[in-house]
Parts: sequence; C-alpha cells; structure tokens
Amino acid sequence: MRKLVLSMFLSVDGFIDGPGGEFIGPDWSADLDRWTAEMIDRFDTLLFGRAAWQLMSAHWPRAEANLEVSAPQHAVAVFMNGSRKILFTRSLSDASAWANTEIAAQGLAETVAAEKAKPGKDMVIFAGAKFAQTAMRAGVIDEYWLLTIPMLFGGGSRLFEGMADRTRLALLDSRTMDTGAVLSRYRVARHQ
Repeated sequence: MRKLVLSMFLSVDGFIDGPGGEFIGPDWSADLDRWTAEMIDRFDTLLFGRAAWQLMSAHWPRAEANLEVSAPQHAVAVFMNGSRKILFTRSLSDASAWANTEIAAQGLAETVAAEKAKPGKDMVIFAGAKFAQTAMRAGVIDEYWLLTIPMLFGGGSRLFEGMADRTRLALLDSRTMDTGAVLSRYRVARHQ
C-alpha cells in the first residue's frame, strides 16, 4: 500500500518560512543532493494546497529551463515538473499552469485513501504549512521527513501550529548533513 509522506524544511524554532513569508531553504550541498535523489526515487505523486501550488507552478517550469542550475538541481526540477500532482482547491478551476496537475474531485481524506490503494510509488506533501496542517488533522500522514536547518527564523509559518492531538512517532532514521542540518524521518505509530 502506498504511503503519504510529509517532507518539509524547518528552522530550529519550528518555522517553514521567514517572518515575511519568504522561503529560506537549506544550503545546497552534496548531502542535500543525495537526499533529494532519495526523494526522486521514492515518490511519484505530489499533493498541494492552492497557495503552495501557485508558488511552485511559477517556479519549477522556469527552473527546468534554466541552463545555469547544477545537475542535481536540474534533476529536482525535472522530477517536480514530470511528477503527477494533485491540487486541493476550492477557488481554482484550471490547473493547466503546471503540467501533470489534476484538481482533486473529493476531499483530502477520501482522495488520499483512494490513492493509497492504487499501485505506484509513495506520495509526498512538500510545501504549505496550512495544507500540511490540514493533512495532519485528517490523519492521512504516514511518515514525517523533517530537515531541520541550523537557523532560528524568529517568525513565519509554524509547521505544527494549532495541532492539538497527540501523535506518537517512531524514529526511522536520523542523520546530520554536511551543512549541519539534521534530517529526521519518523513513522506515525498508529494504534492497532
């Protein structure tokens, strides 16, 4: 059965973007190249809420066409553009701005349950704090891949804002990157 992974960069103080909403990513490095290659191998479907999808759809097609990016960064762009994307939105009716995007016909829980039963690689949520929180509250996340950047942002969008339910996680892997960032991968320990 396919899994849904929530994979996010966050600061030590728990933010996924800066105080002005600006993206602050990890320093690009050999370890990050290896980690992104792992993700490219693992996933074939990307899930997005409207806000993150609009930002990504404006970035990744241009990034793939940019001849100045490194080979690993170009591979990420090819993956992002070529992968199947499911968009959850109430306000958009046209998703043609980014190839391979379909608008979900059902709610998040129903769509994820149907997708998990299909053959294929795992699915991932890469971006969007509010959409990630909606997925967490719906109980559809199977694994968390958190890359903690060695920086305090001092403000921004908190990944786990407003999460009232206690969720037990089992550590799958933890490693320190060559930049000092820490990758922690957890499985949701569901009650049997």
